[in-house]
Amino acid sequence: MLSAGCSSVPGKLDKATKIAQTGPLSHKYIQASPFVLTSWQRLTAPNSPIHIYIEGDGLAWLSRSTPSNNPTPKNPIGLTLAAADPTPNIVYIARPCQYTPADITNNHCSRDYWMGKRFAKEVINSYHTALNQLSARHNGTQFHLVGYSGGANIAGLLAAERHDVLSLRTVAGNVDNDFFTSFHKVSPMPLSLNMADQAETRLSTLPQYHFIGEKDKFVPFAIFKNYEQKLSSSSCLQSNIVNGTTHSQGWAERWISLLNKIPRCQ
Repeated sequence: MLSAGCSSVPGKLDKATKIAQTGPLSHKYIQASPFVLTSWQRLTAPNSPIHIYIEGDGLAWLSRSTPSNNPTPKNPIGLTLAAADPTPNIVYIARPCQYTPADITNNHCSRDYWMGKRFAKEVINSYHTALNQLSARHNGTQFHLVGYSGGANIAGLLAAERHDVLSLRTVAGNVDNDFFTSFHKVSPMPLSLNMADQAETRLSTLPQYHFIGEKDKFVPFAIFKNYEQKLSSSSCLQSNIVNGTTHSQGWAERWISLLNKIPRCQ
């Protein structure tokens, strides 16, 4: 059943729509069981790779001890980055329960999916379904993944399990969720998956670029460093501490120049 908390806040949807229009990106719903994922897209080059942007955790908590009734972000950084990307093929995918109306059919949304199960296997599988649909419609195209904040963990997990991902970029990315919860002294997430657990396998050979906020206290450099130490090889790993950025500020105006830093293996 749908949770009333999954109803989208109209003001936030209006803000997201205005951001997407600068792309210009068109609104789409993606049927990706067990969720309906909200997406904004621009697909103009059928035979070229698609840049996939995955949003952060959004408004998961109202305070350290009070969960939100709706995870739709106040400031969708991932969408802002997607709209700024001049690449011909852009697909932004929100997280489960973000922006999706409560009464939409086949969306099995509940608070668990922006709390302890935010990175659960069924969440990752829903993104696999979305990417499989895009691949089928666009001649088996390949993907460049971009994850903001908690969206980085989803992007990393997808990259570890797929063979059509060309590169991974993270922005203020939670790239080791177990270390993240320990660092902040909050409850662990045993029902969620952690991309850092795949560091020694597929992720070690994937071109990846991690952008870390110089003044980011929410996802500090230590989280990236812990992930880096788990990689079996650093030959495909690049990172950049971006001056003047916090967790949510300074990224939009720098994103075009940061996109010019291409993930590649040595």
